[in-house]
Amino acid sequence: MTSIENRVAQRSKALKDGKIVTLNFQSVVDCCVRGISATGARIRCGDQAAVPNEFRLMLPGDNTIREARVVWRRAELLGVVFTSTPRPAPPRKW
Repeated sequence: MTSIENRVAQRSKALKDGKIVTLNFQSVVDCCVRGISATGARIRCGDQAAVPNEFRLMLPGDNTIREARVVWRRAELLGVVFTSTPRPAPPRKW
């Protein structure tokens, strides 16, 4: 069986702490980014029920934030496509 690669950009393996932030900044869910590219990411998150289909992904280690949209969900993993470019993360209280 042949696997067809559908990604636009090559994904690099990663192990970065992240925060899933709702668009209205009212809720935050901790996550781990397991793979990332210029166009999307694979995210591990223990509480998928708390993750909306559209959110902001903040990477505190990089001090960046960008909008994302879920394109697939499997067990504790999410596949997202980025819908904005990265920008400096705002000051945070969480």
